Amino acid sequence: MRDTSEVLLEGMQTALSNWGEKLNGEQQELYWLLRLQMAEHGFIAEEVEGVMAQIPTELRTVMLARFRRAAEYWDDIRYASLEPVTQIWGTIVNSVRVAANSDRATEVQSEVFSFAPESLVVFFRAVRERMEVADALHSTFRSMPAPECQALAALLNVHVEGRLDPEVMGRLVRLLDHEGPMSAEEQEVLASLSSAKLVNAAFSGLRANA
Repeated sequence: MRDTSEVLLEGMQTALSNWGEKLNGEQQELYWLLRLQMAEHGFIAEEVEGVMAQIPTELRTVMLARFRRAAEYWDDIRYASLEPVTQIWGTIVNSVRVAANSDRATEVQSEVFSFAPESLVVFFRAVRERMEVADALHSTFRSMPAPECQALAALLNVHVEGRLDPEVMGRLVRLLDHEGPMSAEEQEVLASLSSAKLVNAAFSGLRANA
């Protein structure tokens, strides 16, 4: 059985490769932040300066500021024990929460990890280009009880018929990004996702039995 960090690293490498080659990643700020973070920790051949030189001129100043703010966020002592690849996936967790308007997103996260919801959708589509990689990530996150991990597992589930878009992503994340019994409003969200054939992606069963 592969180590969790190996699964997470392969998933991120796959996402960035497919995003850059097939899905116009070069025009997306989130794509470049993830590339810079991967370079910072030695997960790709390029160094940070090399990645920065590849960024379109009109985005370079913005991305330097974004990269520094994200680095300051992860330098916090609370995250010192996290493996580097976990921090990079943490960028996705925080960005998804902000994009979905989850009430679990903090004020600082909203400032540092604010990206267009469409960017997050394209990220997940890029991972799902390789079903075996998405499946490995789905299984890995599904086994973790934290709400944010359940949300990632849902977004990486390739065995559903419904199409992932920003609206669906937002509803799904807001539903799964909590613990305990569902409210009446959340029950309605679940029903809407079920009718769209996304119930397997949107509902792990944990909250139904809370």
